[in-house]
Amino acid sequence: MGQRKLAYYSDGIRGFIIIDSKPRTVKVHLGDPMILDCRTVRPDIKVNLLINQKQVSRLPYKFYPREGVIVEDLKGFPNQTQIKEITCLTNYRDSDKLTFKPEISLRKPLIENHNRSEYFVGEEIALNCSTYMNEKYKPHFEWTLPNISAIRELKEFVNKSLSTSTLLIKNASLSDSGQYVCTISVLNLFESNVKNIEVKENIIQFVKFKDKNDSMVHKKIVNDGDDFLWDMQFEGYPRNLIYTFYNPYGDLFLHKDKRANASYVYEEGKLSLSIKRVTAEDFGNYSVRLEAPNGSYDENYE
Repeated sequence: MGQRKLAYYSDGIRGFIIIDSKPRTVKVHLGDPMILDCRTVRPDIKVNLLINQKQVSRLPYKFYPREGVIVEDLKGFPNQTQIKEITCLTNYRDSDKLTFKPEISLRKPLIENHNRSEYFVGEEIALNCSTYMNEKYKPHFEWTLPNISAIRELKEFVNKSLSTSTLLIKNASLSDSGQYVCTISVLNLFESNVKNIEVKENIIQFVKFKDKNDSMVHKKIVNDGDDFLWDMQFEGYPRNLIYTFYNPYGDLFLHKDKRANASYVYEEGKLSLSIKRVTAEDFGNYSVRLEAPNGSYDENYE
């Protein structure tokens, strides 16, 4: 295939492709490159730039005849909010002039809470408010809560161009229901987003194992060196449960035995205990205690 050639049209009267005597508005998020439609009718025509009526060096901008001018927001140069006017000029004709008025804004921040909008009394509410921005700028975060008396904890993280503010509300109450507003500000610019959160009463105030008396479920036969797995199903209060396992000697062992592991999936009402490569010392009856935040509990035996 041959190389693609660009065709240029020139009427000999102007150097820019477009003609506009009035200033044009260019919208851009703070810190992003500004793209100005200063395309030229010929590739050999050079474009110079005036920012606030002062000529600037070629360092902060790039010119492409078929695309226009791209102005980078580099460190050491004026903040974009200080730019009131940008003018493109050519070396082709003195009358070639295009003027742009920047309209600077902030990206709307994103509020995330693990796809949950409903919580129960006593649970922890965790919200992340994040935004991408040129590393030249550092956004300030501010949260507005429906409950001004809520005990809150705030943390901020910066990873290159991503800035995040984390809001934690522990031991949520009904008064914590409502709109959570995250506002970011940089220089004289502001932008915000809203997340609706609903805190509900705990309708189910108990926890109960299923099939407790079913020996087919809770009696396991394993050989020395095999892996042991005890799966249990429970119903009732499904979140923030505390589980405690005891070995046949009545001792806590999960934190001591690296072969043992517990798995808790509240969405499925499932609790499991696994032990890899069992030995003769592992044989016996195991027990577990499952406790809800309101103090109700149930016990199970294997």
